[in-house]
This record gives sequence, C-alpha cells and structure tokens, in this order.
Amino acid sequence: MPGVEVQAGAVRHDATEMTATLQGRPVRAVLFDYGGTLAFFKRPDVALLSAYERISSRLLAGGQAAPTGQELLRDVHDRVEAEFLRHRQSGTLEEIDLVAVARDAYAAAGVTLTDEVLDDVLRIEQEAWWEGVQVNPDAAPTLDVLRSAGVKVGVCSNAPYRARSLHDQLGHVGLREHLDSATFSAEVGWCKPDSRMFIAALRPLRAEASEAVMVGDSEHDDIAGAHGVGMRAVLYRPPSADGGEPAGSAAEYVIQRLSELPTLLGLVHPAYTGR
Repeated sequence: MPGVEVQAGAVRHDATEMTATLQGRPVRAVLFDYGGTLAFFKRPDVALLSAYERISSRLLAGGQAAPTGQELLRDVHDRVEAEFLRHRQSGTLEEIDLVAVARDAYAAAGVTLTDEVLDDVLRIEQEAWWEGVQVNPDAAPTLDVLRSAGVKVGVCSNAPYRARSLHDQLGHVGLREHLDSATFSAEVGWCKPDSRMFIAALRPLRAEASEAVMVGDSEHDDIAGAHGVGMRAVLYRPPSADGGEPAGSAAEYVIQRLSELPTLLGLVHPAYTGR
C-alpha cells in the first residue's frame, strides 16, 4: 500500500500553540524529498564489493555455480544501475521494475534465482548502500520542530529499489522515528513529478494538496510536480561550492538550510538554528 505510515518517536521540542502557515495559508503537512534533501549518497564501493562476495558465497552454498563477487558487481549491480539511468533519461514517469531488471541481469550472468533468493540478495545489496548515506544534520531537528507544532511530515521520494529495504534504511540512519510516513516510487509505480506520487504520499498524512508543502532539491521533480497537484513548494538549494549565482526558481521560497523552514512557516523565532 503506497504511503506507509512509520512509528512516530518522541518529539524533542516543546509543543507550542502555533499554526504553520506559508503565504498566509495554513500548512498541515510537509513532504520532503529524501536523496539530496534529507540525506546524501555516495557510492560505497568497499561495502558493495563485500556484499556481492556474500551473495556469491550464498549462491555457491545453495548449489549454484556463481560468478565471483567482483563479476556480480560488474555484471549485475552496474548493469541494473545503467538500465535505471537509461530509464530516467528517457523521461517516462512510470517507475522501472528494478526487481525484474535484476532478475534478468542475474540470468544473463548464468544465475537463475527463485523469488525468495532474489529478494534476499537484493536485501544484501541494498543494505550495503546504507554505508553510503550521510544524513543532513538539519534533518531530524527540523522534522521535530514541525511535528511539535502539529505539522505532519513525510518522505516523498523517487526510489525504485526494494521497498522494504528503503523503509529499513530510514530506521538504520535514524530518520524513521522523526517521520509520520514515507512513500517511495517503488511502491506507487510512478515517480515525481507525476501527480500520483504526491497524492499517494499525502494520503497517510490525511492532508489535501492545498494544505501541504513540498520541500526538495529538484526544480523538475519536486517544485513543478508539487505545483501540478496544487501544493506549495520550497526549493532546498545549499550554497554553491563555486560561489556562482544560483538560477531562478518557480518555488514559493528557496532555502539554503533545512533549519530555515520552521521560521519560514512561522513556527519559531528567527534565532532558531536547527541545532
């Protein structure tokens, strides 16, 4: 079911009788992009190779003639990632079925997998990717301030990978307890900026598009997509490393740190730093 609700943890900030607003209109819910906004990713080469060595050993133990971990990393993981990139570049908004792509990649490498074994090797691979996650230091404090004011917060992310691993990743990196829900394109079958992705992400928050705000780093996926369903949008754009002048945005507001968001919504004194 799209839009999986996650268990809420203790809110760390004192609740106040404040109402979140943006442009004079109430805000009941805020959706956040995941990669590039709440967290950042770097390919964890060592962890991935170790994971595929484990997968190779698992296949051999099950009686399969399996390629080496290095060969699987090249012929399965990198092939799947290349197919995913081609799919994204095609511009289609229907999400790719990476499970089917992975099955085909293993078959091309001479390995036939049952559904159960395929799910397990995908779990091993995705858990290796957890080593490449760096959580935005402003993420949890900002989420907690919003929730303490009664604002529902959720993830709305284009991610076509094994859905259970994506939700488990949020727990592993310490974000799940700060969220009310998480919705990934792997569950919906469509990806941002398609309206079905936003509608699915709003459903567990029990909020209408007119009552919600999208926060993300992509002008195309997050800002245009949110506007397409009647949401307001805030572009997250950290300062440029080269100091260049940033391009314009169709978003209602542009922020350089997530910790600016509570003040933007009128929830805290401007002295708040998010720490």
